Amino acid sequence: MPITRRSFLKHLLVGGATAVMVPWTVPASVLGAIRQKELCGRLFLRNMHTGESFCLRYLGANGRWAPNALSRLNRLFRCHYNDAVRQVDPGLFLLLDKIHTRLAAGKRPINLISGYRSPEYNQLLLSMGRGVAKESYHLKGMAADIRIEGISIRRLCEEAKRVEEGGVGQYSRFVHVDVGPVRCW
Repeated sequence: MPITRRSFLKHLLVGGATAVMVPWTVPASVLGAIRQKELCGRLFLRNMHTGESFCLRYLGANGRWAPNALSRLNRLFRCHYNDAVRQVDPGLFLLLDKIHTRLAAGKRPINLISGYRSPEYNQLLLSMGRGVAKESYHLKGMAADIRIEGISIRRLCEEAKRVEEGGVGQYSRFVHVDVGPVRCW
């Protein structure tokens, strides 16, 4: 049976409604982290390129994402070069929350220097000799370059390493964290 415009739109609408009605649930280990106060379920973020900032309760005690939380976070983490938005790995938000909570950073925002990076922007940075990876986790929506006012880069890096979830790199003005394999540089 051929797909008509009407059947396509109906299928799209029903599928879209289903995606909205079934929120992403975090694994049981994350629920344990909430109970152990390793996660607070809230992110204080400031995008250093766009100036946007917010405090967002993204995760409830039941382990479900708050309505519109992922879309708001994805938008904040967009590529500032061309405003390209990509779905960011939800594990990155959990990792940032865990680091922020363990540092007892309170209401000091995580300053986001780089979240998602579009292929065009990554190529531009490569051509400028900026030392970015050709297959960067930023391209996959799995990395963030961050700093927190009042917390040294060294301390931020050490705490990110203690979490032992993904990659951690220390640079002079920021710390790179990602949800790839555990490694550090």
